[in-house]
Amino acid sequence: MKESDKKLTRLPVKWVRDGIKKNYKDREPCFICGADENIELHHIYSVSELWNNWLRENKITISCDEDVLSNRAIFERDNLDKLSNDNLYSLCKTHHLRLHQIYGKSYSNYMGDKVRDWIHKQRDKYGDKQSWQEDQSIG
Repeated sequence: MKESDKKLTRLPVKWVRDGIKKNYKDREPCFICGADENIELHHIYSVSELWNNWLRENKITISCDEDVLSNRAIFERDNLDKLSNDNLYSLCKTHHLRLHQIYGKSYSNYMGDKVRDWIHKQRDKYGDKQSWQEDQSIG
């Protein structure tokens, strides 16, 4: 392939996410309310922010898919703690949307501990479907 033909065919972080998905835990019921439908995975730490910071810190420039693919495993190894399943939560769509309504569509990684605390407080408050549904009917 000619150098001029090399390009990015998709967002680099999508390639990165594809690579780390193999290590994701199976989707579980919602960590907060126990619902088992419409489950979405939430990363405490933004993969995009981790990736962009890692590129900057390592002075790596990405100009084509091959650049992403050749660095993806190294990035994953260097960020194993933040990409671990300990920082991945299964949330029902309702709780996932609520989290992002409070903290924004994309929040900075320095907020990770605060977001984790919120998730755990919500679980303490709505630890089962019954109390969640009762609170929704009151509100």
